[in-house]
Amino acid sequence: MNSISAILLKEHPIDGCVHDGNGNLKPFPILAIDEVPLNTWISKNTSFSDSTSLVPAQGWLYDHQDDFALSNVWKLLKPRMCESDAVSTVIPILICPDDLDLVCSVIMVEQISTQSEVKWIRFGQAWGNTHGIVTSVIWENNFSSPSLTFKFTNFEEAYNDLKHLDEVWSE
Repeated sequence: MNSISAILLKEHPIDGCVHDGNGNLKPFPILAIDEVPLNTWISKNTSFSDSTSLVPAQGWLYDHQDDFALSNVWKLLKPRMCESDAVSTVIPILICPDDLDLVCSVIMVEQISTQSEVKWIRFGQAWGNTHGIVTSVIWENNFSSPSLTFKFTNFEEAYNDLKHLDEVWSE
């Protein structure tokens, strides 16, 4: 399995940034790995080569029927830790900008959090959802894309930066 350790190498930082995606009207907040926006990073490092046109689920996901933002994607991305065990969470991270829901292309990541680190261990595509909750994921072959490891505090800082950028961007 390909593995990139941001803890030991300090070569793969994660940050919040503002990026102008393919054909979007204005730049938008997104996580960046190695200063590469997440949609571009996933396109280059996974089998999801069409992901450059996708936007972050955090800040973009919207429920048109109930007319409110699906804020659960923020809660899912926020790293949580348990004193005794690792916590695994499946998170939508990129969505289709046309639909702004979980019906179109949705890239998922499995995130494992411990007291000291956050790992993104595999990427996949949402296969089904019920009432705004992804119910099935087709996971990419574990050996075809790298796993990423970040210090818990660095990931939390990137999360907070992204959330702040999104609040400013949404004004």
